[in-house]
Amino acid sequence: MAFLKICQQQQQQQRPMFTNVYPQNNGQQQQQQRYPQQQQTQPVRMQDQPQQGGSNQMGMPTSNSQSSSNSPGPALIDETTRWKQCDATNQSIYDFQIETLNGTFTDLSAYRGQVLLIVNVATFCAYTQQYTDFNPMLQQNSANGFKILAFPCNQFYLQEPAENHEIMNGLTYVRPGNGWRPHNDLHIFGKVEVNGENNHPLYEFLKESCPQTVDRIGKRNELMYDVIGKNDITWNFEKFLIDRQGRPRVRFHPTAWSHGDVVAPHMQELLAEQA
Repeated sequence: MAFLKICQQQQQQQRPMFTNVYPQNNGQQQQQQRYPQQQQTQPVRMQDQPQQGGSNQMGMPTSNSQSSSNSPGPALIDETTRWKQCDATNQSIYDFQIETLNGTFTDLSAYRGQVLLIVNVATFCAYTQQYTDFNPMLQQNSANGFKILAFPCNQFYLQEPAENHEIMNGLTYVRPGNGWRPHNDLHIFGKVEVNGENNHPLYEFLKESCPQTVDRIGKRNELMYDVIGKNDITWNFEKFLIDRQGRPRVRFHPTAWSHGDVVAPHMQELLAEQA
């Protein structure tokens, strides 16, 4: 497999694989109204204008302003305003069960009372370097009840081709590489579909609860799923901030990051709330 050849080129000798395994339990259901200061959204269109700039062999933009028409995904820039508050809901993420990297299943009710950042990830994406911001963010905030839940997905330009058991080796030796390992409170789960007819029920709930952050979701030939929906996840590394009751509160476009500075104020607000 091409993915394994890439991993082997990044390391001088074969090293053991490792996985994270997480807890178990269950929850409830429904939705409506809005949290205050909700921003208006526009109808979503497919991106049709080619962008300027270049890219390297891995699809990384070589310009910080805009990505090339040959470079998949949104331009690799910071867009600090690309976030939206979510609709109020009586349902929570605790209703859902998720597969771990080693094939066992866990109920998200195991995270009851925690503030969570849910993010769909991919190893061969220009945004994969955001992984290197996750560990410092957790070092500063995990003692206060903050965790990051990462969900690998291969629906955006096939940028997560690995099998579940290969994903950790790809992160450690390829991207971000250099021996990178996740913080104990960065939980990386098995691959899921976040859009289309087979999207995971967790992501169906998140998209229903939180409005779209942009009016163009991407180029059709880079989206490896059907059917396209107006509230679809736009690309790898889109994020949802979840409060201590398991409710989605803020949705962030992949570009709304800035080494975590865009998410941090919202996270601190939720950490200050009572469970």
